[in-house]
Amino acid sequence: MDLIGILLNAVGNPYLYSILFFLYVISASIFLPIPVEIGLFNPYMHPAVLITILAIGNGCGSLIVFFIGTGVRKTAKKRWTLKSQRIKQVVTSFENFVKKHGSVGLYVFMSIPLMVDTLPLYLFSILNAEENGKRALSKKKFVLINILAGATRGTIVIVVYTILKIKLT
Repeated sequence: MDLIGILLNAVGNPYLYSILFFLYVISASIFLPIPVEIGLFNPYMHPAVLITILAIGNGCGSLIVFFIGTGVRKTAKKRWTLKSQRIKQVVTSFENFVKKHGSVGLYVFMSIPLMVDTLPLYLFSILNAEENGKRALSKKKFVLINILAGATRGTIVIVVYTILKIKLT
């Protein structure tokens, strides 16, 4: 059975569902290339609880990605300097994007419903350049932005589906 199937089979048990949905959101942040919004539709749970689980799961997953991205950056930076000038230019332009748009850019990307979390999280964590010993996005800011974006994203989905009277359960 796939992960979504396991999650949907637990719909009637709010405690088990909460744990599975939380783990699902963390996994989607780290390595699953799938949106997490399907988990917001459970008739046995209040949407606010589901949005909270989504937000906290986003925060936990982003913290793990932040550490992975920092480690990858340290090893990859050495390789980038050995490669062609073109690769250095591309990396520098992405780093400048992250510096310029930082918090707002990450928040906007992570607030888009049905967006795959993995790519923007890794992009922002790996290309989070240091300047004068300080990162463009600190670990704390990175996590808090992802918690807020998760709550925003969940709220947008629930509100839109409510307005359009779409029921997935």
